[in-house]
Amino acid sequence: MTRLLLLFCFIASSAISNGQIKALTENGKQVLLFDNGTWKYADSSSFTPRALNALTTNSEPFVKSPAATFLVKSNTFNVGVNIDPENWTFETRKPNERNPEYRFSPKNAEGYAMMITERMSIPLETLRTIALSNAQKAAADAKETSAEYRTVNKKRVLCLQFSGTIQGMKFKYLGYYYSNNKGTIQLLTFTTEQFFDDLQKDFETFLNGLVELDEK
Repeated sequence: MTRLLLLFCFIASSAISNGQIKALTENGKQVLLFDNGTWKYADSSSFTPRALNALTTNSEPFVKSPAATFLVKSNTFNVGVNIDPENWTFETRKPNERNPEYRFSPKNAEGYAMMITERMSIPLETLRTIALSNAQKAAADAKETSAEYRTVNKKRVLCLQFSGTIQGMKFKYLGYYYSNNKGTIQLLTFTTEQFFDDLQKDFETFLNGLVELDEK
C-alpha cells in the first residue's frame, strides 16, 4: 500500500472510528460517540464546535451508472455500492482491521476510495462536524471546500469535499455520507491535488453507486 493511501486511511477511518468522538446533534446538543454504538451528552463547557454554514440541497437526482453492474455489499448493515468492474477493483479489510470495510482503486488512475461503515445511526449534520474536526486533526490547514445534500438513488445523502496538506502533500477528497436506523456509511474518494480534476467525474460516478438495500 502506498504512503498516500495510508495517510488517507488515517483521515477517513478516524472520522467515526476513534474510541470517542465529540459531535453535535441536530438540536444543538453536544454528545460523545463511542465505538460500541453508545453515546452520552458531553459537558458543553469542554467542546466548542466550529460554525458551519447551512446547506442547500442539489435539485438534480443522482443515480447509479448503467455500467455499475457489480454490487459490493456491506456486511455491517443494509447498504452497498454498485461499481463498474471494468474500471474499479476492490479488496476487503485486513484481518486486524475494523475499518475501512472495503478499499477501492481505479484501474488506470492515481486515486483511491473506501467504504467505512458503523452500526450507529448518526445525523448527517453531525457527520459533517465529525468529518471537519478529524480532517483538521490530520491536516491543520484542512478546509471544507464544498458541501450540499443530494438525492442519490432516492436517498438523501451528504456530499462533502475537503482539501488540505499532510506531510507536504496537497490532497482533495470527495465523499458521500448516509445514515439510517441500522448504521452509517462514509463512501470516500481521494487523491492528490495534482490528479483530482482529472478524476472528479470518475469519482462522482463511483459515489453515485451508493444504494440502500432492501432487507430480506
